[in-house]
This record gives sequence, structure tokens and C-alpha cells, in this order.
Amino acid sequence: MGGIGIIHNPFARGNLRRPAIMSQIKKILGDSGEVVITRHLDELPAAIKEFVDKGYDILGVNGGDGSMHLVLSAFINALPHQPLPKIVALRGGTMNTMPNSVKLKGDTLSIVRKLVTRYKSGQPLEIMKQHLVRLNDKYGFMTGAGVPPNFLAAYYSGSSTGPIQGVKVIVQTILSFLVKGPYIKFIFEPAKCIVRVNNEELPVREFSGMLGCSIKEIGLGFTFMPHVYDRPGHFQYIATTVGPFTIMRNIHNFWLGKDVVAPGIFNYVTDKVLITPLANMRYTIDGELYETADPIEMACGPTIDLVRI
Repeated sequence: MGGIGIIHNPFARGNLRRPAIMSQIKKILGDSGEVVITRHLDELPAAIKEFVDKGYDILGVNGGDGSMHLVLSAFINALPHQPLPKIVALRGGTMNTMPNSVKLKGDTLSIVRKLVTRYKSGQPLEIMKQHLVRLNDKYGFMTGAGVPPNFLAAYYSGSSTGPIQGVKVIVQTILSFLVKGPYIKFIFEPAKCIVRVNNEELPVREFSGMLGCSIKEIGLGFTFMPHVYDRPGHFQYIATTVGPFTIMRNIHNFWLGKDVVAPGIFNYVTDKVLITPLANMRYTIDGELYETADPIEMACGPTIDLVRI
């Protein structure tokens, strides 16, 4: 048995710009597998179970970072004892931060062509072992509260998405900082919570930002998390109380992946973080926005086999 199952998210922003992409993928895939379109979250478990029942050993996700997070979460929760198949990111989003971070190159159709060619010929696939981060029953690669989801909320409010929109938000944030405007206050609205790392409570309860990641980049090439691969079964967690001036003064260090040591920056390589919100708290996983007042257990998730084409 075996084969390639591809889940296509028609609402991924990259796919919205390419209405014919699904039919093109189907044509390339041929009899090597199938493409299933999912329009609602509750359709994912059935599609995943169908792929497993058919013995597909490769799962492609045609969507962005959020689509990958939702598919992986649905798979793990629907079939907790089923080994994950090999995973292929088809870069159907506008940012594709996870593929960029782990150097998965190419466009959607070229990835599918190479994948089908190698699959049919029996050529071995290059595999990268990549661990996930778990937040309660959600799984992904990048998580954050404070600035990260606030930035994303501003990013999504624009007329378009992609790197140019991301740069626009950064520029507007800087300009607002210079005049002490309301935009910078929104971006730096703190996450109010109790945080315990390695069984120790952090000494503050308002954080301008926090990140928990298993990949180095968080978007636009910024390498905020250079230590994600330092210890197997661990992820990097940063929480901070610093303001915009410290962030902007060190922007080059964040780009280059250099550690920033300053009062109010708590930096760990850990396997578990416990977060207890003191109010309804906005957070993000791989670009998807959530809110909760319930406790969050952030832990290292399973390791997946990422196909590099």
C-alpha cells in the first residue's frame, strides 16, 4: 500500500490567490494519491482517518502555517495512538514561516512534482526530524502571547497579507512609538498571567511578550529562537517585560539569532511551561489567534518526519 494524501485548505491566503491550484495538484498527483478539500475544521478528522485507512504514508498540507498546525492537531487528537505519516508542507500560505525556518524551498507545484517523481521511482525521501510544541490539545511550531498575537491582529487587519504587510506593521509600530501613539500601546498590550518554568514561578505577572517555539524563525527572517535544537525533547521559551525601545535597539540581534541579555528577559530551553492567565489572554499558534482564561500547559510535542524536497 502507501500513497500521498494531500489536504487542501481553500481559504489559506496563498490559495485564495490561486483558484486553479487544487486542480493542478490533482493532475500532477495522478494515481499516486488524492487531494481532499476541507472547508471546515470538523472535516479534518474524517479526511485524516480516510487517509490512514487507505494506508497513505505521506501527508501533504496545502495551506500556510496555520493550516499545518490545524491538520497536525486534528491528526494527533483524532488518532492519538497512530504514528504520524511523513509530512510535506506545500507552501500554500503567504508567509510560510515554518518551511522557511527549516529551509523547505520551492513553490507548491514544484514540490508536488518532485514528490511524485521520487515516490513513483522509489527514490528515498530526505527527512528532517522536527519536534512540535504542545499547548494543551493544540500542536504547532511557534506560540506566543503579548506582542506576537497583537502584531498578528494588526497584520490581519490590513487589506492584504504577506511580507510587505508585515513590514508595514513594523514601520507603523516604529512611527507610533516615536509619537507615543495608540498603535504602539496596542502592539505592546501585555499578557497578564502567572508563568512557571522548571517548577519556578517568574517574578512578574505582566509580560510584553512571550514565545515558545520549536523552530528558529518567527517570520520575516527574524531568528528569535536560536536554541530550539539545543536539547532533544525541549523547546525554547522566552518571556519578557521589556518595552519597545529595548526591542528596537536589538532588532539586528533578533534578525541574526543572537542572544539578547537584559533585565526583564527570561530565556529558557525547557520541556514544560505552565501559564495561568489572570484575565482573558490572547495567544497565537502558527499564526492562528486564540483567547483563553484557562490554564495552558506548554510542553514538547511529538517529533514528526518532515519531507525536504
